[in-house]
Amino acid sequence: MQRNTIIPNDDTIPCIAMRGKPQSMVTDTGEAKGLEAVLTERGFNTSGKKAKCKPVCLFENTDCCLARILSRQADFVNQISMLEESITKAGHICLFLPKFHCELNPIEMVCIFLIITNSQFLTLDHAVLGLCKIPVS
Repeated sequence: MQRNTIIPNDDTIPCIAMRGKPQSMVTDTGEAKGLEAVLTERGFNTSGKKAKCKPVCLFENTDCCLARILSRQADFVNQISMLEESITKAGHICLFLPKFHCELNPIEMVCIFLIITNSQFLTLDHAVLGLCKIPVS
């Protein structure tokens, strides 16, 4: 669920009167507002737009669907996720790693280091199979 926000005070908001104003992300009954309601309050014309493109929006599109318009708003781009916030509040560091780049993953680096330094116990086959374990001596 999105948190209440301040509507950005920039040229991306069509309704000049709404710029810099607080915006609630829930209705009076406590239910989450939809994309259309949030964008309409900001002054966007939402008529005829789908909620989300399928399968995905083209990169160069800026207003193909409601989700794309909202994803380009400064307050949504800069919002910290609830997952990251709860990890940080617990005193830990939240580090998101790129998918499919195991060379950047610290666990993989440790595993390769162990393979190199303990080659008599581990083989490269262990790393490939994901069986990198430190032998107990």
